[in-house]
Amino acid sequence: MEDNVSYSVIDFSKSLKSSFIESDPSADNRYAPRILANDESMGTNVLSVLKHELRDCKSFDFSVAFITDSGIQTLIPILLELKKRNIPGRILTSTYLSFNDPGALRKLLGFPNIETRIYQGEHHAKGYFFDKDGLATIIIGSSNLTQKALTCNKEWNVLFHTYKGGDLLVDARRQFDALWKSEQSAELTTAWIDEYEKYRAFNSPSRPTAHANNLDAMPPELAESKATSIKPNKMQEHALEALGVLHDTQEPRALLVSATGTGKTYLSAFDVASSEAKNVLFIAHRKRILSASQHSFEKVLKDRFKYVAYESGLSPKDGTCMFAMVGTLSQHLENFKRDAFDYIIIDEAHRTGAKSYQTILDYFTPKFCLGMTATPSRTDGYDVYGLFNNVIAYHITLQDALSNDMLAPFHYFGIADLDIDDESVDDLSLFNNLTSEERVRHITQKIEEYTVDKDNRRGLIFCNRNEEATRLSELFNERGYRTLAISGETNEKLRDAAIAKLEAGELQYIFSVDILNEGVDIPSINQIIMLRRTESAIVFVQQLGRGLRKSKDKEYALVLDFIGNYQKNYLVPIALSGDRTYNKDTLRKAVKEGDTVIPGCSTITFDRVSEARIFKALEQGKFSQKRLICDEYEHLKRMLGRIPQLVEFDENEAIDPMIIIRKYGSYAAFLEKHDDDCSHKFTDRQLDMLKFLSQKLAHGKRREELIMLKGLIDNLSYTLPTSDTQTQAKLSALRSASAVNVLTGSFSKAGQELISENEGALELSPAFKRALTNTEFRACVLDAIAFGLARNKRHYANTYKDTDFVLNAKYTREEICRLLRWSKEPNFQNVGGYFHDKETNTFPVFVNYQKDPTISITTMYEDRFVSDREFIAISKSNRNLSSPEIKNLQNAERNGMRCFLFIRKNKEDKDESTEFYFLGEMHPTGKFKQIVMQGTTTTAVEIWYRLETPVKADLYDYFLSDLDAIAAK
Repeated sequence: MEDNVSYSVIDFSKSLKSSFIESDPSADNRYAPRILANDESMGTNVLSVLKHELRDCKSFDFSVAFITDSGIQTLIPILLELKKRNIPGRILTSTYLSFNDPGALRKLLGFPNIETRIYQGEHHAKGYFFDKDGLATIIIGSSNLTQKALTCNKEWNVLFHTYKGGDLLVDARRQFDALWKSEQSAELTTAWIDEYEKYRAFNSPSRPTAHANNLDAMPPELAESKATSIKPNKMQEHALEALGVLHDTQEPRALLVSATGTGKTYLSAFDVASSEAKNVLFIAHRKRILSASQHSFEKVLKDRFKYVAYESGLSPKDGTCMFAMVGTLSQHLENFKRDAFDYIIIDEAHRTGAKSYQTILDYFTPKFCLGMTATPSRTDGYDVYGLFNNVIAYHITLQDALSNDMLAPFHYFGIADLDIDDESVDDLSLFNNLTSEERVRHITQKIEEYTVDKDNRRGLIFCNRNEEATRLSELFNERGYRTLAISGETNEKLRDAAIAKLEAGELQYIFSVDILNEGVDIPSINQIIMLRRTESAIVFVQQLGRGLRKSKDKEYALVLDFIGNYQKNYLVPIALSGDRTYNKDTLRKAVKEGDTVIPGCSTITFDRVSEARIFKALEQGKFSQKRLICDEYEHLKRMLGRIPQLVEFDENEAIDPMIIIRKYGSYAAFLEKHDDDCSHKFTDRQLDMLKFLSQKLAHGKRREELIMLKGLIDNLSYTLPTSDTQTQAKLSALRSASAVNVLTGSFSKAGQELISENEGALELSPAFKRALTNTEFRACVLDAIAFGLARNKRHYANTYKDTDFVLNAKYTREEICRLLRWSKEPNFQNVGGYFHDKETNTFPVFVNYQKDPTISITTMYEDRFVSDREFIAISKSNRNLSSPEIKNLQNAERNGMRCFLFIRKNKEDKDESTEFYFLGEMHPTGKFKQIVMQGTTTTAVEIWYRLETPVKADLYDYFLSDLDAIAAK
């Protein structure tokens, strides 16, 4: 609960009554007791609440039975923040089952503000206490301090608030203090941990790790140790079913797109067995991959084949399952008949644009060819999808794999790098910055702060350039680390030797640029450190994936990303979330609520500065640029093998079509301009109609217009929908009347007459009806309508109260007036910061929270939040307490005038600056204060409002933060 939010016994009592006696929508839900559970579908977990409560407390006490490395790892940033602020804490844990990790306990010793005691007995109580001003928050339930308990296990906890004098808090405190002061409780010290570690070595607990959580979900190479035979996991079973359909329909080629570490090689071996292939060829570009792949095939298929690694001079007679380097094979095709193999597998299939692959694929005529890749998208424009006939056998994304426990979870931390940015400097200056003593000290300090298990680190460190990697390795070694740097110039034998040393623990880190991005399998990697700018979401995921393979004794991977002031920082949330829509709000949410956005037990956390740098990059990112739009469009087109429909962009999680529509007016106009395969050429009038439909309605922010149009197109008539209650009927009639007003072109001078009223009946307008006789135009119209209805169902169905708005969604001024059901669009130059529509008796307030410094001083109003529920708006200039609009607001409640708040941060956003967040209905509190505007003699009035719904914490923080100042730190 926010300390700066005023609260009262009345508010508190009302929330308790709503929770325990009878639900009351008007109760302040911030005070209400609630169940805390890890629920991915609802976007909630215990960890996010724990971090929020720690951030707002004055002190805290924890009682838990178990503490693991992974549990402490998820809390490192907030614990460091509390250490800096000297917020005291007490943690009581136990020796129960010898479950606690010594590394986690040693890490706690590094926080002088936290006192830890060990109850030496069967202590199993789980409770979290947070002291605040006047109130305390308590969480009691089942969650220990482990990554699974905090993020993905089925846990039940109850969170409730209490005044500090309440009996419940007093009794809970008494119980905690009794255990804390018990003779069975010992102070946590280094000596105690040393003894505990010796004892634990001979009494090792049974512990789940990244290789032993769920036999059905783990990759086969790890499941084999738990079962007599290797079997596919659930997702692989689904993929095999899909491949079986392709075999039945005699598809000659298909592409398997699956995240790194999800068992593509084993899946291909399972399918070879299912397809009853007799002669198999497996192609790769590195011997290390071939050797590992052959080993996997032998484990799955056993003596079904005669396995051989191909070398020049060998023939098909030498083996029935052959593993070949692409370069070697392409030079000796004359040794093989064209139909020598009935099943060919190509690993790293995104490389098939190379001539050597083309030569092989053009030569052989197998019954089936399977391409396997984690990253089918290419930057050189080559169409990998087309090579495999645009047939995708199955797609397992990183998010799918994490959700299904196929990969080790990761804990990602975005950390502010030192003064490294995109400013043009000469190479020497940049190199000196990247390898300076100050930067190395900063990096190593953060590595040590965030590393929990310091004895078993095995990491890859990715740099911008080879010279930087070499120099940083030298500087790390001078500080006592064991590291090596490798590059493309390092021969394969030396690379393999370095990797072997890392696996054996002789090295702690390997520095590189991109040589380890793919084709390398090092399951024991448990740290990924990124010291380079993110220029590609694909490369980011490749490098991240190096640490996500499951391995014995590996519970999770630690990912540290050092973020400078880079223009493309927005690619970081795109890569982490897997979201390619380029929707800025979605990406902001991925940054702000990463713990609940990423599936499974993984977590995402940014420090204050790196978060601001990403938000700044999002504001300044021009996602409406032609090149970006065309590249993303081409990617989807290649994947589908044809021109996509609008609805298919959302179905395939591609770029948000509204970005295309905002740029070009309509999807049809974009296709006519940029796709030679587009067959239509519409008239200017038809394009104008499509522009109106696309820009004003296809976003789906209200469905009535779309339903009305579809009904008229399908049936040439329309009947108002029936409603169950009189209130619903009235609301439906109001929405329908507003929709008619829009579709007849009456609402706006820029409108289009798509329908008309004839003696009370609705029908298509003559011009629109004529246009629809063009089948391609009709198809475009229906596509836009289907897209809008699907979008409405997904994003805008849960409307706020009896309005047409969704809380926290974004709207333009024009959309706001239309969805408020005004009969005419006003002249927005006359609207300013607010406007009263007398017909609907609605009063929207529009706020630019951060003012443009170039505007007139008389319009630089100091609108501001007092808290997340209280807002002060400033009237237009030259107003006083006797002005009609102020009198109107003073009588708002009596006259039934409804006030709504719409806020945007500023006008800097390159793509979305015209949109405002809808924050709900608010009410004048009765407090009005006449002021003189700073630097002038002009009067204005401060108007105090109370919002019905508190502003979401992430939005509240976003509005109030000064991104420029924070990002520059």
